[in-house]
Amino acid sequence: MGCWPAPTTESTTETARYARAVAPSWDRMHPRLTHRGAWADHDEPLPIVEGTLIRLQVEHLPGARAAKPEWLWTSALDADADAVTRCWQAYLRRFDLETSKPQCCHIRGWASPGLLPGRG
Repeated sequence: MGCWPAPTTESTTETARYARAVAPSWDRMHPRLTHRGAWADHDEPLPIVEGTLIRLQVEHLPGARAAKPEWLWTSALDADADAVTRCWQAYLRRFDLETSKPQCCHIRGWASPGLLPGRG
């Protein structure tokens, strides 16, 4: 990764859905905040919010599709390999839930607002 410093920690895990998942992480990194969104009305200098930056690379996506790395950030400091693993596993779990819902609803015919359960 070019001029990046060595990772603080690295997590490698075999998964049933994504094959090998490798997640190097860097502690005490911070996002570049701008005066947009939640910070739009902040008149003073923006704070430095430190956390852990994680680069998650899985071997493949379901269906043997190629996977690009995902960059994750958590406000947890001094994250060890176990904490990094929990963070990316939670991300993938949420990703799986969010991306399966439209397919699930469409298959069941719930794509139309009038056909949602509990709506007549």
